[in-house]
Amino acid sequence: MNRTEYMAALRRALSVLPEEERASALRYYEEYFDDAGPENEAKVIADLGAPDKVAAQILADYQEVASVPQPDGTVPNSKPRRRGINPWLLLVLVLLAIPVGIPLVGVLIGVIATLFGVLLSVVLVVLAFVVIVPLCLLAAGVILCGISFVLWGMPASAVMTLGCGLALFALGILVSLLMIKLCTLFVPPLFRAFVAVLRWPIDKIRGRTRKNGGESK
Repeated sequence: MNRTEYMAALRRALSVLPEEERASALRYYEEYFDDAGPENEAKVIADLGAPDKVAAQILADYQEVASVPQPDGTVPNSKPRRRGINPWLLLVLVLLAIPVGIPLVGVLIGVIATLFGVLLSVVLVVLAFVVIVPLCLLAAGVILCGISFVLWGMPASAVMTLGCGLALFALGILVSLLMIKLCTLFVPPLFRAFVAVLRWPIDKIRGRTRKNGGESK
């Protein structure tokens, strides 16, 4: 067997490797023959051994970093490395965290309840200004306008009462428009801030869960 036949046999034996890995291995042995010189081809072939033996060693080395088919077409079994926390250790950590976690859950519920109470108070105050105050002004204006028709026997009082009623009615409309504008500007940001505060611990828990899940794969 000469160099050409040896390299052809080695190329066939390494056909299961990816192209880049096979080319790198063949290039190494081509350079090995070049360094030895044509006069030492027989000695190099004797030192290296059969092409199948050399190919088996190359495949064994490659299998340390990747699973490749064997020359007989079989694929070696590779067990995935287990990562993450041991289940028993995780159970112990959970049991140890219970005495600390229960008070923390109570504090968290108290904070959420407090925030909900503040938001509810703000909503009630806003409703009082947006609904009750304008309605009172409008109702007072309508009532005074109605009373003015009763006082037509006293024209001065009737005109004054009618003017006050129209003024209150107009003020009620202006206050209604102003409150609607203020609600449009301030209520959505307050609501979004409240929702963000409520979602913050949930997002933290989800982030840790995803991180731990990614590490355990």
